[in-house]
Amino acid sequence: MKMILHHFYCILLTCICFQMIPIAKAWSGDIRIIVHPDVTESISANDIRNIFLGKKTQWNDHQRIRFVLFTEQQTYRSFLSKYIGKTLYQYRNYWRKKVFTGTGMMPVMFKNCKQSIDYVKRTKGAISFIPPSENISEAVKEIVVQ
Repeated sequence: MKMILHHFYCILLTCICFQMIPIAKAWSGDIRIIVHPDVTESISANDIRNIFLGKKTQWNDHQRIRFVLFTEQQTYRSFLSKYIGKTLYQYRNYWRKKVFTGTGMMPVMFKNCKQSIDYVKRTKGAISFIPPSENISEAVKEIVVQ
C-alpha cells in the first residue's frame, strides 16, 4: 500500500510540474508595447513607468498620452513587474489612492486584447501593452523600448 501511495504522489508531482511549464513561459515572455501610429518618439523603460503611473501625461509634441491597460492576468502581472516595479495589488492601490485624493482618474482597462488594440488604433496618443503572441495590424505601431 505504501508503495502504491508513493507512486501516486510521484506521478501527481510530475503532472503538476509539467502543468507549470506553460505558465512559466507565459510569465517570462517579453511584453510588446504598441502606440497609435501618430506617436513618433522613442521611449525608454522609465518613460513607460512614468506614463503608466500617470506622471508623464504628454508626448514630446504636446499630444496627450492616453494609456490603456490589458488586464489579462499573466500579461498584466508580467508588465507590472517588468516596467512598473509593482505587484498587481500595489498598482491597483496606487490608482485607488490617486482617485480617492482627486489627483487622478482610473485608467481605461480591457480584458480583451483586441479591444485594447482597437482603442490604441482609434485614439491619438494612445499606448498599451500586449502579449508577444498577439498579432497586430498596421493600424497600430509597435515600439522598441530603449
